[in-house]
Amino acid sequence: MQGVTDAELKSIEELRRALAESERRYEELKASVDARAKEIAKEELQDEMTRLSSELAHDLRGPLQIITNSLFLMERKPGDTTYYPKINEALRQSTGLLDAFREYYRGHEIALMKGSVNRLVEKSLEDIAVQPSVTVTKSLDPNLPDTMLDLGKMKRVFTVVLKNAVEAMPDGGNLNVSSRAKGGRIVVQIKDTGTGISEAIRGKVFVAFGAKKRGGYGLGLAAARRNLEAHGGSISFETETGTGTTFTISLPIK
Repeated sequence: MQGVTDAELKSIEELRRALAESERRYEELKASVDARAKEIAKEELQDEMTRLSSELAHDLRGPLQIITNSLFLMERKPGDTTYYPKINEALRQSTGLLDAFREYYRGHEIALMKGSVNRLVEKSLEDIAVQPSVTVTKSLDPNLPDTMLDLGKMKRVFTVVLKNAVEAMPDGGNLNVSSRAKGGRIVVQIKDTGTGISEAIRGKVFVAFGAKKRGGYGLGLAAARRNLEAHGGSISFETETGTGTTFTISLPIK
């Protein structure tokens, strides 16, 4: 290619490989979804699998098209690096979406071992960015028994809910996190004093691709519910617009 340096050719080839890998991962996931749909007898569940496959393809189309177009233009404008940020952001979006969908789709696959719910909550709080204007109050029962958990997946559940709670308070507020044992179960409550969940999307909060926010994929809470149900647990919420939201997570003591 006239005027293109070896380094530029190498960069373009690396980007092409990254694009091909994203497309391969999508096809792999789509095949899994389609195969699962064929195994399900109930028509409404088949429709749901088809919907998920369609939503995934729709959300991937944008970033993959950006990558394809940018590579086309780079080949015709050797030395022009203005397309690199667009390509990197599109790769980040497509990879993040594929990872989030994999977490949702495989939410029922868990590997159990004894673990501490309190410790997972503490680690999740350490991993999220909490602005100084948010006051965090913890009321974690020190006598809470350990239980059987998929530690990685349950940590992601708590991280998703805590992160959402913090993001609901852009101007600051109070985040209250509590845990207790009740009736053979461990109950964790995460309460914020944020904006609340709008009435229009309350019925879609736990639906895959149902409630998307800026910069999100609409899969976090859907995956959290699947993970919890695989543990024999549950997740629910109470919310009031302008006042805040309380998520309640329940897990069996095993």
